[in-house]
Amino acid sequence: MIKHIAYMAVLAVLLTGCFEKKEEKQPTVPQQPLTVSGIQVQPQDVGLSFEYTGKAQGAKETEVRARVGGILLKRNYTEGSAVQAGQVLFEIDPEPYKIAMDKAKAQLDQRQADLKAAEKQYERVKTLGEKGFSSSKAQDDAEARVLSIKASINVAKAAYEDAKLNYKYTKVTAPISGTTSMEVHSEGSLISTAGENSLLTTITQFDPIYAVFSMSDNELFKLVDMVKKGYVRNPRGTDEVKAKIELTEGSVYEKDGIINFINPMVDKDTGTLKLRAVFENPKQQIIPGQFLRVSLEGLTRQNAIVLPKTAVMQGANGSFVYVVGADGKVAARPVVTGYTTKQGDWIIDEGLQAGEIVVLDNFVKIKPGMPVNVKLQETAQSGQPVQSAETTEE
Repeated sequence: MIKHIAYMAVLAVLLTGCFEKKEEKQPTVPQQPLTVSGIQVQPQDVGLSFEYTGKAQGAKETEVRARVGGILLKRNYTEGSAVQAGQVLFEIDPEPYKIAMDKAKAQLDQRQADLKAAEKQYERVKTLGEKGFSSSKAQDDAEARVLSIKASINVAKAAYEDAKLNYKYTKVTAPISGTTSMEVHSEGSLISTAGENSLLTTITQFDPIYAVFSMSDNELFKLVDMVKKGYVRNPRGTDEVKAKIELTEGSVYEKDGIINFINPMVDKDTGTLKLRAVFENPKQQIIPGQFLRVSLEGLTRQNAIVLPKTAVMQGANGSFVYVVGADGKVAARPVVTGYTTKQGDWIIDEGLQAGEIVVLDNFVKIKPGMPVNVKLQETAQSGQPVQSAETTEE
C-alpha cells in the first residue's frame, strides 16, 4: 500500500510538469485593432435642387362674356383655334341697339337745336332790357331756360354715348391673344348679361406658361435661414431662382424658367406657400392643367460636408457619426443633417470640421474609445441635393 501511494504521487508530479510545459509552449498573441473604412471629410460646394409636383397654368386665362343681351347671330372663329387680341369673335343682334343709338342721337340733336333757340331768345330779351322794354324777371327766365337746356344736353350726350357703347358691344372681341375653348352657346341662342348665360368662351395664353406648385412653410423658412447664415447663395449673384420641368413621360423640357412669384400668405389648411415659375412655350408643348415635375435650381450650398447616409446613425439624442481622432480611437459625434443629394448622401450642417475622419462600416463591432485602423476611401463627391418632401398642386 505504501508503495502504491508513492507511485501515484510521483505520477501526479510528472503530469503536472507536462501540463506546465504545454502552457509554456503557447505564447500570448497581442490583439490587433479592428480595421474600418472611413473618409476624410472636405468641404465642397453643392448645387441645390428642390423637386415638387405642380400643374401647368396659362399665363392669362380670360373669360369672354357678353356685355349686352340678345340673339347670338354669328361665331367668327373655329373652336380651339388661336385668336388675336381685338379680333371679332361673336356678333349679337345689333338692330335693337342701333335703333336705341339713333333715337339717343336724335334727342341730342333736338336739345342742341332747342339751345340755339333759347340763346337767341335770351339775347333779344337782354337787349330789350337794356333799353327798358323788358323786365328783369323776363331776362332771368330766359337765362334759366338756356342753362336748363345746356344741362339736358349733357344728359342727352351721356345717353347717346351709352347707346353707342351698347351698339359696339354687339361685336364681342378677344381681350387677349390666345387659344379659345369650346363654345358655350351656339348660334341662335339668347344671350344675357347675367350669370353664366353671359359666358361665351375662354381664351388661354399658352406662351408664356406658368408652372404652379406649393412648398411647405417650414421648407421655405429653413431655406431663408440658411441664406441668412451664408450657407446657401446664388452663384450668379442675382435673386433669380432657376426652374426646370420634367414632363409626364419623363423627358425634360428644353427651356428653363424662373420663379416669378411667391405667395406672401400661408394656406392655413395645408401650411404651404404657393409658388409660380414662368416658361417660354412657343410650340405649346405644355398645356394648362397638365401635371409636371418642377425642380428649383440655381442655389449652391457652400462649404458642404457630404456623407453617405449609412454613416449617419440615430441615437436617443439625435443624429451622430463615429469619428477617429488623432489617437486612432473612435468617438461618437453629434451632427445636424441638412439636405440630401440625388445620390442619397447627407449634407452635414453642423458637427464636423474639414479633415476629420468619419467611420463608414463595422458599426456593430466598434464602440467609443476603441482603437481602430482606418482604410481611407475617396472623398464623397458633391451631388445635387433634392428636397425629400413633395407637395401635389391640387
